[in-house]
Amino acid sequence: MMNSYRQNEGRRRLFFATIFVFVVFGIDALFGGRVRGLVRAGGTYVFNAGAYALVRIADSGFFSSRRALSEDNRSLRERIAELEVRAAAVEVLKDENASLRAIARLAETEKGITAPVISSVRSSPYGTFSIGAGADDGIIEGSLVTTGDSAVGGFVVGQVSDVGRRTALVRELFAPNTSVAVVIRGASATALGRGGGNARAEVPRGLPVVSGDPVTSRLFGGRAVGVVGSVRSEPSSATSEVYIGLPVNLVALQFVYVISGI
Repeated sequence: MMNSYRQNEGRRRLFFATIFVFVVFGIDALFGGRVRGLVRAGGTYVFNAGAYALVRIADSGFFSSRRALSEDNRSLRERIAELEVRAAAVEVLKDENASLRAIARLAETEKGITAPVISSVRSSPYGTFSIGAGADDGIIEGSLVTTGDSAVGGFVVGQVSDVGRRTALVRELFAPNTSVAVVIRGASATALGRGGGNARAEVPRGLPVVSGDPVTSRLFGGRAVGVVGSVRSEPSSATSEVYIGLPVNLVALQFVYVISGI
């Protein structure tokens, strides 16, 4: 039913369109072709007007201005990207200089070797990292790897566990599942490694431990191995939990100072 209605509607439209065409041709013939002339003239006017407008727009430099603006924006984006890269490079150099200055102060008090870190702790699930110095440089297995504050003799961050000719593998002092004998506020404790330069220890609850206290180890000549980050005590417990950390970010470590013969 609906299809029949649509077909009839289409036929009616076609019929009226046909009649309209014949009427137009009839009027045009009656007036000697003047209708066609008027249509042509109107079309020519519209075309000429459009062409004139395009010429005027082109002469005004609109498109060239848009192109120039787009080019300027692209150049500015490239310049900003270049400046961001340079700023990042400057920050890297500043970090390197700060690290080297700290190590230079360590070198004034104890003989050792400055070595670059060539693989970070983050890249190893075993709490190890590599340094760019080895047997040819006097590195031996068991050498202490330090960095940081010369006022406390530097912080021990690990020990050399394997030595090649020009590189060495360092095991992080607080690697996961390791334990280190430490001293906190004169009390002996065992620090359990948690990785990333962090450890946890238990001390007598009455010990006046506060955040920032140095943590040392007699195993390494009384050198500092970290600082107290926080202390947690439970009223029902006879001990307090002490959370230990390094004041340096092992992941961002770039240079270390290696001390042999300890």
